[in-house]
Amino acid sequence: MPFTDQEYFEVFEKNGVVKKAYENIKQICIDLQEQTNCPEEDLRDFLVFISRNWNK
Repeated sequence: MPFTDQEYFEVFEKNGVVKKAYENIKQICIDLQEQTNCPEEDLRDFLVFISRNWNK
């Protein structure tokens, strides 16, 4: 069962490692979009691709 947005934000407040990872990933996505001018949909697809392949 996936977390709700509210549950994620509660985890961020309780776990600094998870919060830092979220902030880092978010900033990387912002930087990538600014540097490549890619649409949000492409960035979202890229994140889905990474999520499927991150541990292979």
